[in-house]
Amino acid sequence: MKITAVLIAAASAGNAEKRLNKISGHMYTLLDLMDNNTTASENRVIRANSWVGKLLQQAGEINATLCDSIDAVPESDDILVFDQESYCKLTSQVQTALRSYVRTFGCQETYPKKNFENTFAKRSNRVKNIFSRAGDC
Repeated sequence: MKITAVLIAAASAGNAEKRLNKISGHMYTLLDLMDNNTTASENRVIRANSWVGKLLQQAGEINATLCDSIDAVPESDDILVFDQESYCKLTSQVQTALRSYVRTFGCQETYPKKNFENTFAKRSNRVKNIFSRAGDC
């Protein structure tokens, strides 16, 4: 029974890493689109890059192996699919995916700080607003 629990924890940790890598890839796609396809200033792109780095670093600090993500509420399929045709829709989807990642793979014991979930939600919303303003969404 203990071996099964260890295998499930290892599988969910790999899934968490894979999912975070996918989300970060889409974040960098958004940064590239913001830099090349919008009228955003260089300072706004640098600011967005800084906030994206902070968000991904915070999300990476969550230790997914300590939480039992099997008990987590399964997320809907639209959270896992990204639409790269629409800049505005991708902006919203990436924010939703980041917050979903924290809810699914994190728990109170693994958060770096006491009020992590609320702070992360505010930061992800700030990043969404930066991208939305740049793309006139």
